[in-house]
Amino acid sequence: MFYLLISRNAFFDNDNKIRSEIVDILSSIKGKDIQVVLVTRSIAKYKSLLNEQLDNSSQVKYIHRRNISKSALKKNNNIMLIGAVDTDIRIAANNKILMINPSWIPNVEDNILKYGFELDSVDQLLKCIEIFNIEPELYSDFHIDSSTRLIAVSNANKFRKLFDNEENMIEIYKSTLKYNNDFYKYALYLHYLTVITGLYVFEDVDYWMSVPSSTGKNNNNVYDVVKQTRYLMKNQRKEEMFIRHTPAKKSTYMSPADRKRLGCSRHLETIHLNEKYKGKLKGKKICVIDDYVTNGSSFESIRNLLVKEEVKEVIFLAIGSFAQPYIKEEVDIFGDVFSSGYKFKSKHREYLQPEKNAKAQQVVNKIHEIIIQ
Repeated sequence: MFYLLISRNAFFDNDNKIRSEIVDILSSIKGKDIQVVLVTRSIAKYKSLLNEQLDNSSQVKYIHRRNISKSALKKNNNIMLIGAVDTDIRIAANNKILMINPSWIPNVEDNILKYGFELDSVDQLLKCIEIFNIEPELYSDFHIDSSTRLIAVSNANKFRKLFDNEENMIEIYKSTLKYNNDFYKYALYLHYLTVITGLYVFEDVDYWMSVPSSTGKNNNNVYDVVKQTRYLMKNQRKEEMFIRHTPAKKSTYMSPADRKRLGCSRHLETIHLNEKYKGKLKGKKICVIDDYVTNGSSFESIRNLLVKEEVKEVIFLAIGSFAQPYIKEEVDIFGDVFSSGYKFKSKHREYLQPEKNAKAQQVVNKIHEIIIQ
């Protein structure tokens, strides 16, 4: 069962009339395993209004705002909340529920605009629900060492495609991640979301962080994904952990041979840890998100920095993988990693070949069928 919670202010307009979009939703989900739940403090009043305005008001159940954290709904991963007022944010955050910012509703309050995941139509919403109901599969998942795990959500290599549609999805995801095209952002985000909400390994993450871009500017869709994740997983640390103090040469402008030769050194030369985390990393579990993984040089620079700070566990999460050998690099680091003056020396390299999961490629094919229909 999928639960679609709808805030009273999103369900009704200012004249207490059911919004036309809600009627469209109820019509579209008939016969599907989706339960609409009206969230309100005045159940009796709005139950009466629904009975007056809907032929089949039994489609809608009701819940008082204060009772959500006590209900069986909280234990269900398949749940969304369409919000409209700032109090909806607290409901979503306290219960780790995905908050939807419905752009089809006028006068949505500021915090919904800021923290909600924006959808621009009922059609997008219904497609998101379909994607969210897909059983998650990981394209690759392996341990770099005893405390570091690398997970990749999808295939990014067109030469390893299994389906013609997969190549199109690779381009769609690339356009979203690299060029900030928002048209199919909802599909990528919901695909990613099925992974982090469906796997226990993410339940006790202390900090959700992103790999800094080569320029150091936080202005791409990966940062937006991380911000949404922090809010969804009730992780309030907003400051980035990794600071790109000097721009680095983009991987796309380098040959594969040069990338392998330089390894993580080109990142260690340009990244340090944020001093706001000094003394706060030992024994912590950290998830670091990036758009793509090729040979893992950026992840390895971060792994070595975090090893020096004695973190307990690290999960590297890439949206896409090029299915190349991962180069694990052991590095000695000398000095203060919270400033740009530290030194480092590479000691050893090891090539790791992650296994690939064809079921994850089937998931991408299903998502393509959903969003293109």
